[in-house]
Amino acid sequence: MRPPLRPRFLYLAVWGPRPFPLYLALPLFFLEWGLLLLLFLWKTRELLRGRPGPRVPFLKVFALRGLPPTPLLSLEAEGVRLKVGLW
Repeated sequence: MRPPLRPRFLYLAVWGPRPFPLYLALPLFFLEWGLLLLLFLWKTRELLRGRPGPRVPFLKVFALRGLPPTPLLSLEAEGVRLKVGLW
């Protein structure tokens, strides 16, 4: 059974020398539409050159919606901690 499509967020959290952390949340559809636009432009560019474009799995862009809340990237350097994840 496929997981339901639910609203998801991409978040960025930065802990540094300041006394409070910086949080930024972005709806996941911004990332999905950006990826769809890049894939469309990539395929269109090849078609305009007269070559068959690459096979582009457009619906695979929505695979992030099926993941549980998970951190995608976590870095720490020189007292600054950065975390990017999916919620």
